[in-house]
Amino acid sequence: MAEKVKVTLLLSGELVRRVKSRLALDGKSLSGVVEELLSVYDGLRFLDELCEELGLESRFYTGLEVKADRPKGLRAEDVTREVRDEREERLLGH
Repeated sequence: MAEKVKVTLLLSGELVRRVKSRLALDGKSLSGVVEELLSVYDGLRFLDELCEELGLESRFYTGLEVKADRPKGLRAEDVTREVRDEREERLLGH
């Protein structure tokens, strides 16, 4: 097990009370969640370095940006429905 280090943080009292209350219901500790978030943040550094090495853009996109950047044209559900309808016609001989 990795060595643990005591850390002092200055956080909003109201935020800490709300979060600790929720964590108690989930059976988790504030320390555990902070450590988990720091691990994720540390993993992001790896991803940033990988993107740089591969010449890829490294940034987060909002849901609205993803939706706006989707290719226009056929919708997957429409194509799927058409394929299923054609298969049904072939199988039933209509």
